[in-house]
Amino acid sequence: MATRILLVDDEELVRNYVTRALKSRGYEVTVAVDGASATALIQKEEFDAAICDLKMPDMRGEEVIREIKTRCPRIPVIVITGSVSNISNPILPMITVEAFLIKPFGINEIRDMLEKVLKENR
Repeated sequence: MATRILLVDDEELVRNYVTRALKSRGYEVTVAVDGASATALIQKEEFDAAICDLKMPDMRGEEVIREIKTRCPRIPVIVITGSVSNISNPILPMITVEAFLIKPFGINEIRDMLEKVLKENR
């Protein structure tokens, strides 16, 4: 059975880029275009890891991550963001995430980061 990844990002270009990169390595990727759809998916499906943007129009990424960690505390979360200043957000230290990547990032960066957090969290 393939490793299931939840990808949460409002930018279509990023979603397509990351989805292609991960599917080429055999991952099964489920995409959420916003926080509300991510929350709905978390309630009805199981995932092995999540990749989540911090800035989305309907919900802050921190809220989505908190929901993921509440429902599935063991799954690793990788935060992707377009701004280094988002990482210094005072709310983030209160939320456990396994890794951060700053956009733009390379295909190998996201794949390697995912493989690393999955291995560390088995």
